[in-house]
Amino acid sequence: MKSFLLLLLVPLVSSEFRSSFFETSNRQEGDKIILTAHGMGIDDVNRVVIPVSNGRIPPLPCVTSNAGTHPHGSTFTKNNFHYTCNNGTAEVVACLADDGSVIQLGRTFVRSGMKHYCSVLGDNVTYKQESMCYENGMHYNVGDSFRNGSFKLTCREQGLYVEGCYMQNSFNDVLMGGESRIENGKRHECEIIGPGKVRYVVKMLGCMHEGQQYSTGQMWTHQHVRYQCKNDGTLLVLGCIDEGLFIELGRDLLMNGMAHRCYQVDTTVFYHKFACERSSLSQCVAENAQRRFRRHQRA
Repeated sequence: MKSFLLLLLVPLVSSEFRSSFFETSNRQEGDKIILTAHGMGIDDVNRVVIPVSNGRIPPLPCVTSNAGTHPHGSTFTKNNFHYTCNNGTAEVVACLADDGSVIQLGRTFVRSGMKHYCSVLGDNVTYKQESMCYENGMHYNVGDSFRNGSFKLTCREQGLYVEGCYMQNSFNDVLMGGESRIENGKRHECEIIGPGKVRYVVKMLGCMHEGQQYSTGQMWTHQHVRYQCKNDGTLLVLGCIDEGLFIELGRDLLMNGMAHRCYQVDTTVFYHKFACERSSLSQCVAENAQRRFRRHQRA
């Protein structure tokens, strides 16, 4: 089951311009007006000279340092902004996406997994484009989380990220990646199977022992050892049984001249039964251990 979606994202681009970014410097010399780009001197090679007739000043063009000269009433584009020249002042009238799409002032435009903003705040116009995530016909902003089948996904700048798994028959309970939980005789696992990839698995709990399947809580005896299946699927050794006599694990018992031992070495449980003529159980246990050791050496 693939649940991880990788998207290629365009880095965030943000540019700010004042609505009167291109200003003009005016100096009247007799019957003419000299216009230069904002910040340029009056002798700049790109200056524009406007004749003045009978004291009447005609509508002024917009003179810019990087976008040329534009007559009054005309429109032009620079970077991600569209301007109109209004009597010497270039005013932003819209924003332009990199693909040429026009975004009106104060509007938001979504195309091909990108959200474009053209916002106005005071005298500033801001153009910003940021990545979105697209899944099942829906666009999601960076930081949004949503459900897709059994998985909780979050939109990040690098793409969609699988946060975890929704529990079976639940709308709110979420297992994070790598987490498991036991409920109603089932183990729910949100298993990590690779970078950014998870798998949701529901397993019926039970135990397998010597090729036999046992249900949770069930008890059985195998070679004198009494087992019980725990609710997490592991085996619990309760003790040892011989002809109805129960000996707890780790205990020794002397009854009717017979010693009964139930003990564990590493992961293996042993049951031993042998005659004991001593009055002390500890002496019988010690002597029996010595006899077993000598037999082992001879073998």
